Amino acid sequence: MNVPASQRAAAKPAGLDPARVAVVGSGPLAAEVVRNLGLVGIPAAVHAAADFWQTLRLADLQDCYCAVAAGIPLEARRRLNALCQVAAVDLVCVSSGAHGITVETFPFGSDPGCACFECEVPIDDGAVASPVPDPIASSIAGALAAAAALHCASQGARRLYAPEVNEASTLVPLARRDDCRACASPLRTPRVIRTRNRWTGRDFLAAEAPALEAQLVRLSDAVVTACDCEGCGPVAALTALVNRPAVEAAGIHACPNCGAGKVRIEASDTFSLGELTERFGRGPVPVKFALAEIGGTAVCFDLEATARDPAGVA
Repeated sequence: MNVPASQRAAAKPAGLDPARVAVVGSGPLAAEVVRNLGLVGIPAAVHAAADFWQTLRLADLQDCYCAVAAGIPLEARRRLNALCQVAAVDLVCVSSGAHGITVETFPFGSDPGCACFECEVPIDDGAVASPVPDPIASSIAGALAAAAALHCASQGARRLYAPEVNEASTLVPLARRDDCRACASPLRTPRVIRTRNRWTGRDFLAAEAPALEAQLVRLSDAVVTACDCEGCGPVAALTALVNRPAVEAAGIHACPNCGAGKVRIEASDTFSLGELTERFGRGPVPVKFALAEIGGTAVCFDLEATARDPAGVA
Protein backbone atom coordinates (compact mmCIF):
# COMPACT_ATOMS: atom_id res chain seq x y z
CA MET A 1 0.00 0.00 0.00
CA ASN A 2 1.59 3.25 -1.15
CA VAL A 3 1.01 6.28 1.07
CA PRO A 4 1.27 9.81 -0.38
CA ALA A 5 4.26 11.78 0.90
CA SER A 6 2.02 14.38 2.51
CA GLN A 7 0.36 11.65 4.56
CA ARG A 8 3.60 9.82 5.41
CA ALA A 9 4.92 13.00 7.02
CA ALA A 10 1.87 13.22 9.26
CA ALA A 11 1.67 9.52 10.04
CA LYS A 12 2.66 8.78 13.63
CA PRO A 13 1.57 6.10 16.09
CA ALA A 14 -1.92 6.58 17.50
CA GLY A 15 -1.86 8.43 20.81
CA LEU A 16 1.02 10.73 19.81
CA ASP A 17 -0.97 12.67 17.24
CA PRO A 18 -4.62 13.57 16.84
CA ALA A 19 -6.61 11.11 14.76
CA ARG A 20 -6.10 11.46 11.02
CA VAL A 21 -9.02 9.17 10.16
CA ALA A 22 -12.35 8.92 11.96
CA VAL A 23 -13.79 5.40 11.83
CA VAL A 24 -17.49 5.04 12.60
CA GLY A 25 -18.53 1.48 13.35
CA SER A 26 -17.77 -1.50 15.56
CA GLY A 27 -17.01 -5.17 15.26
CA PRO A 28 -14.56 -6.99 12.95
CA LEU A 29 -14.98 -4.67 9.96
CA ALA A 30 -14.16 -1.48 11.86
CA ALA A 31 -11.30 -3.29 13.62
CA GLU A 32 -9.83 -4.34 10.27
CA VAL A 33 -9.99 -0.80 8.94
CA VAL A 34 -8.16 0.50 12.01
CA ARG A 35 -5.59 -2.36 11.84
CA ASN A 36 -4.75 -1.67 8.21
CA LEU A 37 -4.43 2.05 8.84
CA GLY A 38 -2.15 1.26 11.78
CA LEU A 39 0.13 -0.80 9.53
CA VAL A 40 1.13 2.40 7.73
CA GLY A 41 1.18 4.52 10.91
CA ILE A 42 -2.10 6.37 10.42
CA PRO A 43 -3.79 7.11 13.78
CA ALA A 44 -7.55 6.57 13.82
CA ALA A 45 -10.32 7.36 16.28
CA VAL A 46 -13.24 4.91 16.51
CA HIS A 47 -16.80 6.04 17.20
CA ALA A 48 -19.79 3.74 17.69
CA ALA A 49 -22.53 4.15 15.09
CA ALA A 50 -25.17 4.59 17.80
CA ASP A 51 -23.60 7.68 19.36
CA PHE A 52 -21.06 9.16 16.91
CA TRP A 53 -23.36 12.17 16.40
CA GLN A 54 -22.59 13.07 20.02
CA THR A 55 -18.95 11.93 20.25
CA LEU A 56 -17.57 13.15 16.91
CA ARG A 57 -17.45 16.93 16.95
CA LEU A 58 -17.35 18.89 13.71
CA ALA A 59 -14.11 20.58 14.80
CA ASP A 60 -12.48 17.19 15.49
CA LEU A 61 -13.56 15.82 12.12
CA GLN A 62 -12.02 18.82 10.38
CA ASP A 63 -8.65 17.74 11.81
CA CYS A 64 -9.00 14.45 9.91
CA TYR A 65 -8.57 13.99 6.18
CA CYS A 66 -11.06 11.13 5.94
CA ALA A 67 -13.92 9.40 7.71
CA VAL A 68 -14.78 5.74 7.20
CA ALA A 69 -18.28 4.34 7.69
CA ALA A 70 -17.54 0.70 8.51
CA GLY A 71 -20.65 -1.44 8.19
CA ILE A 72 -23.00 0.98 9.89
CA PRO A 73 -26.79 1.31 9.35
CA LEU A 74 -28.14 3.32 6.44
CA GLU A 75 -29.39 6.24 8.55
CA ALA A 76 -26.02 6.55 10.30
CA ARG A 77 -24.29 6.64 6.90
CA ARG A 78 -26.63 9.41 5.80
CA ARG A 79 -25.78 11.49 8.87
CA LEU A 80 -22.03 10.92 8.49
CA ASN A 81 -22.37 11.86 4.82
CA ALA A 82 -23.87 15.22 5.82
CA LEU A 83 -21.21 15.82 8.48
CA CYS A 84 -18.35 15.09 6.07
CA GLN A 85 -19.77 17.44 3.45
CA VAL A 86 -19.95 20.30 5.94
CA ALA A 87 -16.43 19.55 7.23
CA ALA A 88 -15.06 19.14 3.66
CA VAL A 89 -13.59 15.79 4.69
CA ASP A 90 -13.37 12.74 2.42
CA LEU A 91 -15.79 9.90 3.15
CA VAL A 92 -15.38 6.17 2.55
CA CYS A 93 -18.31 3.79 3.06
CA VAL A 94 -17.54 0.08 3.33
CA SER A 95 -19.94 -2.79 3.90
CA SER A 96 -19.79 -6.57 3.76
CA GLY A 97 -22.95 -8.65 3.62
CA ALA A 98 -25.19 -10.88 1.56
CA HIS A 99 -24.48 -8.89 -1.59
CA GLY A 100 -20.71 -9.03 -1.18
CA ILE A 101 -18.26 -6.22 -0.43
CA THR A 102 -18.94 -2.61 -1.37
CA VAL A 103 -16.48 0.28 -0.98
CA GLU A 104 -17.54 3.79 -1.95
CA THR A 105 -15.41 6.94 -1.98
CA PHE A 106 -16.59 10.54 -1.81
CA PRO A 107 -13.69 13.07 -1.99
CA PHE A 108 -15.50 16.05 -0.46
CA GLY A 109 -12.17 17.57 0.60
CA SER A 110 -10.77 17.94 -2.92
CA ASP A 111 -13.81 17.87 -5.20
CA PRO A 112 -16.71 20.09 -4.06
CA GLY A 113 -18.71 18.95 -7.10
CA CYS A 114 -18.51 15.20 -6.50
CA ALA A 115 -21.47 12.93 -5.80
CA CYS A 116 -22.54 12.33 -2.21
CA PHE A 117 -23.68 9.09 -0.58
CA GLU A 118 -27.35 9.85 -1.17
CA CYS A 119 -26.98 10.60 -4.88
CA GLU A 120 -27.09 6.83 -5.48
CA VAL A 121 -27.77 4.82 -2.34
CA PRO A 122 -26.57 1.20 -2.70
CA ILE A 123 -28.43 -1.95 -1.72
CA ASP A 124 -28.53 -2.08 2.08
CA ASP A 125 -27.42 -5.44 3.47
CA GLY A 126 -28.56 -4.63 6.99
CA ALA A 127 -27.90 -7.57 9.29
CA VAL A 128 -27.90 -10.22 6.54
CA ALA A 129 -24.98 -12.61 6.85
CA SER A 130 -22.09 -12.46 4.41
CA PRO A 131 -21.87 -15.27 1.79
CA VAL A 132 -18.21 -15.78 2.70
CA PRO A 133 -16.67 -16.44 6.14
CA ASP A 134 -16.85 -13.22 8.16
CA PRO A 135 -13.13 -13.04 9.05
CA ILE A 136 -12.16 -13.31 5.38
CA ALA A 137 -14.76 -10.81 4.17
CA SER A 138 -13.94 -8.35 6.97
CA SER A 139 -10.20 -8.62 6.34
CA ILE A 140 -10.54 -7.94 2.63
CA ALA A 141 -13.12 -5.19 3.07
CA GLY A 142 -11.08 -3.52 5.82
CA ALA A 143 -7.94 -3.47 3.68
CA LEU A 144 -9.83 -2.04 0.70
CA ALA A 145 -11.43 0.66 2.87
CA ALA A 146 -8.11 1.65 4.45
CA ALA A 147 -6.51 1.94 1.00
CA ALA A 148 -9.46 4.00 -0.22
CA ALA A 149 -9.13 6.32 2.79
CA LEU A 150 -5.51 7.03 1.87
CA HIS A 151 -6.19 7.65 -1.81
CA CYS A 152 -9.74 9.00 -1.84
CA ALA A 153 -8.72 12.40 -3.19
CA SER A 154 -7.15 10.89 -6.30
CA GLN A 155 -9.89 8.33 -7.00
CA GLY A 156 -12.99 10.48 -7.35
CA ALA A 157 -16.50 9.47 -6.33
CA ARG A 158 -16.86 5.80 -7.21
CA ARG A 159 -18.15 2.42 -6.06
CA LEU A 160 -16.12 -0.78 -5.94
CA TYR A 161 -18.29 -3.88 -5.77
CA ALA A 162 -17.02 -7.43 -5.19
CA PRO A 163 -19.92 -9.95 -5.23
CA GLU A 164 -17.74 -12.87 -4.06
CA VAL A 165 -14.12 -13.24 -3.01
CA ASN A 166 -13.39 -15.42 -6.05
CA GLU A 167 -15.44 -13.40 -8.57
CA ALA A 168 -14.52 -10.35 -10.63
CA SER A 169 -15.22 -6.97 -9.04
CA THR A 170 -16.69 -3.93 -10.74
CA LEU A 171 -15.70 -0.30 -10.40
CA VAL A 172 -18.11 2.44 -11.46
CA PRO A 173 -17.97 6.23 -11.14
CA LEU A 174 -20.72 7.93 -9.14
CA ALA A 175 -22.33 11.05 -10.60
CA ARG A 176 -23.83 13.87 -8.59
CA ARG A 177 -27.61 14.06 -8.89
CA ASP A 178 -28.89 17.56 -9.56
CA ASP A 179 -32.00 17.12 -7.39
CA CYS A 180 -30.18 15.56 -4.42
CA ARG A 181 -31.14 17.61 -1.34
CA ALA A 182 -28.44 15.89 0.70
CA CYS A 183 -25.62 17.56 -1.23
CA ALA A 184 -27.30 20.84 -2.14
CA SER A 185 -25.78 24.09 -0.91
CA PRO A 186 -25.30 25.15 1.86
CA LEU A 187 -24.38 21.59 2.90
CA ARG A 188 -21.46 21.39 0.47
CA THR A 189 -18.19 22.83 1.84
CA PRO A 190 -19.55 25.92 3.61
CA ARG A 191 -17.38 28.37 5.51
CA VAL A 192 -17.38 26.99 9.07
CA ILE A 193 -17.65 29.49 11.92
CA ARG A 194 -17.34 28.41 15.52
CA THR A 195 -19.85 30.31 17.59
CA ARG A 196 -21.63 30.32 20.92
CA ASN A 197 -24.95 28.50 20.89
CA ARG A 198 -26.94 31.52 22.05
CA TRP A 199 -29.92 33.11 20.33
CA THR A 200 -30.38 36.55 21.84
CA GLY A 201 -29.41 39.57 19.76
CA ARG A 202 -26.71 41.94 20.99
CA ASP A 203 -27.38 45.66 21.32
CA PHE A 204 -25.07 46.66 18.48
CA LEU A 205 -27.11 44.43 16.13
CA ALA A 206 -30.38 46.24 16.84
CA ALA A 207 -30.28 48.17 13.55
CA GLU A 208 -29.93 44.93 11.61
CA ALA A 209 -32.57 43.08 13.61
CA PRO A 210 -35.33 42.97 10.94
CA ALA A 211 -33.04 41.46 8.31
CA LEU A 212 -31.42 39.08 10.80
CA GLU A 213 -34.76 37.82 12.08
CA ALA A 214 -35.81 36.82 8.57
CA GLN A 215 -32.58 34.95 7.80
CA LEU A 216 -33.35 31.27 7.26
CA VAL A 217 -31.09 28.59 8.70
CA ARG A 218 -31.13 24.83 8.21
CA LEU A 219 -30.29 22.83 11.33
CA SER A 220 -28.28 19.62 11.36
CA ASP A 221 -31.16 17.93 13.20
CA ALA A 222 -34.92 18.32 12.93
CA VAL A 223 -36.41 19.81 16.10
CA VAL A 224 -39.86 19.03 17.51
CA THR A 225 -42.13 22.07 17.11
CA ALA A 226 -45.35 20.55 18.49
CA CYS A 227 -46.27 17.34 20.31
CA ASP A 228 -49.63 16.48 21.86
CA CYS A 229 -52.43 13.92 21.94
CA GLU A 230 -55.36 14.35 19.56
CA GLY A 231 -57.70 13.18 22.30
CA CYS A 232 -56.17 14.59 25.51
CA GLY A 233 -54.59 17.71 24.07
CA PRO A 234 -51.39 18.90 25.80
CA VAL A 235 -49.78 16.21 27.97
CA ALA A 236 -46.74 17.09 30.09
CA ALA A 237 -44.69 14.08 28.94
CA LEU A 238 -45.34 15.06 25.32
CA THR A 239 -44.96 18.83 25.55
CA ALA A 240 -41.58 18.23 27.23
CA LEU A 241 -40.36 16.99 23.84
CA VAL A 242 -41.03 20.33 22.15
CA ASN A 243 -37.74 22.00 21.12
CA ARG A 244 -35.92 18.69 21.52
CA PRO A 245 -34.33 16.72 18.64
CA ALA A 246 -36.98 14.89 16.63
CA VAL A 247 -35.16 11.56 17.09
CA GLU A 248 -36.12 11.68 20.78
CA ALA A 249 -39.79 11.61 19.81
CA ALA A 250 -39.44 8.89 17.19
CA GLY A 251 -40.26 6.14 19.69
CA ILE A 252 -43.51 7.76 20.92
CA HIS A 253 -46.36 5.73 19.43
CA ALA A 254 -49.06 6.15 22.07
CA CYS A 255 -50.19 8.83 24.48
CA PRO A 256 -48.77 8.18 27.98
CA ASN A 257 -51.99 9.58 29.45
CA CYS A 258 -54.76 7.69 27.62
CA GLY A 259 -52.76 5.00 25.83
CA ALA A 260 -54.29 5.84 22.45
CA GLY A 261 -52.07 5.91 19.40
CA LYS A 262 -53.11 9.41 18.42
CA VAL A 263 -49.96 11.37 19.18
CA ARG A 264 -49.39 14.37 16.90
CA ILE A 265 -45.72 15.20 16.34
CA GLU A 266 -44.53 18.07 14.16
CA ALA A 267 -40.85 18.75 13.48
CA SER A 268 -38.73 20.94 11.25
CA ASP A 269 -35.07 21.51 10.44
CA THR A 270 -35.53 24.97 8.89
CA PHE A 271 -36.24 28.13 10.90
CA SER A 272 -35.69 31.86 10.72
CA LEU A 273 -33.31 33.39 13.26
CA GLY A 274 -36.32 35.17 14.75
CA GLU A 275 -38.07 31.84 15.32
CA LEU A 276 -34.98 30.32 16.93
CA THR A 277 -34.60 33.31 19.24
CA GLU A 278 -38.25 33.05 20.25
CA ARG A 279 -38.02 29.30 20.88
CA PHE A 280 -34.69 29.07 22.65
CA GLY A 281 -33.86 32.54 24.02
CA ARG A 282 -30.59 32.22 25.91
CA GLY A 283 -30.68 28.42 25.89
CA PRO A 284 -28.77 26.36 23.33
CA VAL A 285 -30.38 24.75 20.31
CA PRO A 286 -29.82 20.96 20.71
CA VAL A 287 -28.10 20.45 17.34
CA LYS A 288 -24.54 20.15 16.01
CA PHE A 289 -24.58 22.98 13.50
CA ALA A 290 -26.74 25.43 11.53
CA LEU A 291 -26.40 26.19 7.81
CA ALA A 292 -27.30 29.38 5.98
CA GLU A 293 -26.84 31.20 2.68
CA ILE A 294 -25.62 34.70 3.55
CA GLY A 295 -24.82 37.13 0.75
CA GLY A 296 -24.48 34.25 -1.68
CA THR A 297 -22.01 32.43 0.57
CA ALA A 298 -22.70 29.11 2.29
CA VAL A 299 -21.98 29.38 6.02
CA CYS A 300 -21.99 26.74 8.76
CA PHE A 301 -22.26 27.79 12.39
CA ASP A 302 -20.59 25.18 14.59
CA LEU A 303 -22.86 25.20 17.64
CA GLU A 304 -21.06 22.58 19.73
CA ALA A 305 -17.75 24.46 19.84
CA THR A 306 -18.25 25.78 23.38
CA ALA A 307 -19.31 22.45 24.84
CA ARG A 308 -15.75 21.38 25.62
CA ASP A 309 -13.53 24.07 24.14
CA PRO A 310 -14.65 27.65 24.80
CA ALA A 311 -11.35 29.23 23.71
CA GLY A 312 -11.35 31.22 20.51
CA VAL A 313 -15.11 31.09 19.97
CA ALA A 314 -16.75 34.16 18.46
